Amino acid sequence: MRKIIASLCVFFVLIACESKVNYQKPENLLSKTQMANLLFDMHIAAATSNLSNLKLEKNRNYMSLIYKKYDIDSTEFSINNLYYTSSIDEYEEIFEAVQKRLKKLQDSLYDATDSLARENKTPDYYKRMQGEIEN
Repeated sequence: MRKIIASLCVFFVLIACESKVNYQKPENLLSKTQMANLLFDMHIAAATSNLSNLKLEKNRNYMSLIYKKYDIDSTEFSINNLYYTSSIDEYEEIFEAVQKRLKKLQDSLYDATDSLARENKTPDYYKRMQGEIEN
């Protein structure tokens, strides 16, 4: 009898964990491309928020500028984000596009820094890096 009750409890827990909530499509739904662009910009803003800008300001919240760029507010973003997260396949597709763009940007920045380092470094710099010359 205990095994049957335990089995039923496990069965009900598994059923309860599966979410099949379908959210209604919002009125002002961003396209997948727009959502990917918005998330890309948000990732960049989050990554740069701790860096000094031209006015030497740090810890600036750039999200309001991103919302303005896409003509939405934080509530509309949340509604759009909730809608897309309820459909994991669509959200995964959006996030893959964001990751590809971030990787492409990262690679281009590494290439630019590498070429600058090669142009501006003397042979002594490379020897110092290898520990042959002391500072």
